[in-house]
Amino acid sequence: MDDVRILSLRARISDAAAMARLLQNVPDADAVRAELAQPCFTWRCQGATQHSYWLAGNGETALCLTVLGLNLDEVIAVWLAVDERRGQPGFTFSAQVLRDFIREELGVRAEVVDGGNA
Repeated sequence: MDDVRILSLRARISDAAAMARLLQNVPDADAVRAELAQPCFTWRCQGATQHSYWLAGNGETALCLTVLGLNLDEVIAVWLAVDERRGQPGFTFSAQVLRDFIREELGVRAEVVDGGNA
């Protein structure tokens, strides 16, 4: 497996244009947009392209982490590890946290590319 890349993008939920950019390639974008209007944490995957989309929102701001280079089994393994720990006090989801989970669970290097705001 080659190195993994994580692209990070944020947007305000109330900014329709920014949310459209944030969700541009996310499968089921309309359903995800509705989920992000309330506190949530979810993911979507495009197995053929090895792209997964990790989405978190607090009702005001949305975060989309696009992970390039993991197959579906690898995404599920990382998801299970994240899901197990995300209920712990003080847990905050971020690109760096996801990078660390990928390294711990799969033993591969992941590079974070901050896309800033949508």
